[in-house]
Amino acid sequence: MMQTVLIGGGSGFVGMHLSRRLRRDGYAVRHLSRSKRPNAEFPTFQWDVMAGTAEDEAFTGVDYVINLTGAGIADERWTEARKQVIISSRTQSTQLLARSLERLDVRPKLYISASAIGYYGDRGEQLLTEQDRPGTGFLSESCVAWEQSTEAIAQLGIPLCINRTGIVLHPEAGALQKMLLPLKVWTSTYFGDGQQYYSWIHIEDIVSVYAHMLQHTLTGVYNGTAPNPVRNKQFAEALGPAINKKAVVLPAPVPALKVALGEMSHTVLDSARCSAAKIEATGFRFAYPELSQALEQLLG
Repeated sequence: MMQTVLIGGGSGFVGMHLSRRLRRDGYAVRHLSRSKRPNAEFPTFQWDVMAGTAEDEAFTGVDYVINLTGAGIADERWTEARKQVIISSRTQSTQLLARSLERLDVRPKLYISASAIGYYGDRGEQLLTEQDRPGTGFLSESCVAWEQSTEAIAQLGIPLCINRTGIVLHPEAGALQKMLLPLKVWTSTYFGDGQQYYSWIHIEDIVSVYAHMLQHTLTGVYNGTAPNPVRNKQFAEALGPAINKKAVVLPAPVPALKVALGEMSHTVLDSARCSAAKIEATGFRFAYPELSQALEQLLG
């Protein structure tokens, strides 16, 4: 019998990669989306997170739910209003899913919620495991609120898994796309002193982590990050060679970043050196454990 996976935020960047992988693995995949898309690649049902409505049909016969929904962290400057949108898009989507599952008496075998390593805040050299406490600052606050909202799922007796995702690498989206831009003019940029740790993960590996969680019905919190975090300066230095370009590696000074990005500068200046030991202990194997391999595959 084919198992059905419902994905909130399924039409997003990670969501589409994940949907195609799950379809290859033999799952039936459905999406919840703000707009009805009859011609979409995957059956798409409408929901309005802010209004708190979702089409009932989306939930019929659902075996698994994955919620990836959330307004982009680095899409706009962090005004107070924008911060509210970042948090509420995450917490209210979770609450809407919980209410719908309860009302329709649907109890999936597993609910997986995305979260992020922003949970840990700026932690310097510390090797961070899932037991570590959250940090301070807006990124931590938003992740704490996001994870706390999943209590509503747990209270329904649904097994719950949280995936604290690192910097997902793909040349067409997210951080890597932005870091490649200066290479057009033969430079590569690191931020501040470049000593902060970046916990990254190849797009194929983060998708595999989700698939592994489903397959093994994992519960609890896991860091979705490759086992070898690198310092920001190492990252910047690796980009040129990966695309066979000689690049001058230059610093972007902290004061300039604070002027350009405001409080959002934390997204590039914070250090989070995350351990992947817990997910590896479940038998998960990374296809791209080293940054050089990941960049070569993505950019080579």
